[in-house]
Amino acid sequence: MPEIILNPDRYTAANPVLHGRPSGDYLPSDSCLLEVSTDGVMVNLNGSVLDGENTINAGIYVHDCRDVKIKNGMVKGFYVGIRAVNVENLNIENCVVSDNHNPADVEWLLDAGNPMEEGFGAGIYLLRVFDSVIQGNLLNNNFNGLSLVRSERNRIAGNNASYSGNLGIHLLGSGHNVVEDNQADHCIRYTGRFWCDTADSAGILLEEHSHYNRITGNSLRYSGDGFFIRANNGHSCDHNYIARNDASFSPNNAFEAGFSQHNVFEENVADFSNYGFWLGFSSDTVVRDNRIRSNRLDGVAIDSGHRNNIQGNKIEGNRNGVRLWSDRPGELGQITSVVRNEIKDSRECAVLVGKGQQISIEDNALDKNSRDVVQE
Repeated sequence: MPEIILNPDRYTAANPVLHGRPSGDYLPSDSCLLEVSTDGVMVNLNGSVLDGENTINAGIYVHDCRDVKIKNGMVKGFYVGIRAVNVENLNIENCVVSDNHNPADVEWLLDAGNPMEEGFGAGIYLLRVFDSVIQGNLLNNNFNGLSLVRSERNRIAGNNASYSGNLGIHLLGSGHNVVEDNQADHCIRYTGRFWCDTADSAGILLEEHSHYNRITGNSLRYSGDGFFIRANNGHSCDHNYIARNDASFSPNNAFEAGFSQHNVFEENVADFSNYGFWLGFSSDTVVRDNRIRSNRLDGVAIDSGHRNNIQGNKIEGNRNGVRLWSDRPGELGQITSVVRNEIKDSRECAVLVGKGQQISIEDNALDKNSRDVVQE
């Protein structure tokens, strides 16, 4: 593999490296300090610092190639630290891609209906990237730590994307990826309207048909939502496996998944948040063997869901352990099961069932709740 080894230095627009195309007053998407568009290249930053000084779009721009590796350097002060487009078998490891675009005082973004694929700045931004590994990088203090757009079969592992102003790790239209053992803590911003309005900031967000991903072993604490599935335009994210993540201390929802189906939440921790799990309009979802403790409102709350399975969880010290309700008439056969859970110390009810909900409640251990099962 041909290797590019930089002389250790601080590279800027005034001191560019290789095929840099620095811009002056604006940020075209292909302006960069280092461009790679050749197959089979190893880029060893060798301890160098690439500093965009907030005037260049990307520190490193990789595009239309395969088998590229980037390692051992710092990339800061860009709109996007490392940008990759149309790339296969990309490896980024042991880099510090922190302190890139992260605007202050941003409230709600305008992409709730039609997500802007270019995003709003990031540490690492990957568009149509396949079969790649992003591992062991520090991605702090970016608006998005890592954005994965229209990309598949990638492994995102052992990175620290904490202190992002918007999202730690973002998957948009991206499926069959593995996101494991990352940190995305304190990824949060407030709008100032009320204490739990965090403007859809999150540790990890999936949206726009992001299917069949494995999200395991991540720390998502103190973020706006810890883990969030958002269904823009009704475009769901289905068949994802979310396990052994800790999303505690969210002022909003530790885990949120709306308008989605066939997702599995297993062995996660959802403590000390506003809601433990908010799963509105979800169906065929499994919530199994999670710890859901001391949330301000409900442990598991599902509005207008059906055929969900809430099983084997330890649910303690919430307002309601499980709350199910709907404003829509129920359909025959749309039964949610609440089975073999331990539910204790609920301030209002262990299980609160609203009108129109069909539920099967079996073999739960209910202890010291103000009320056990209430059907409205």
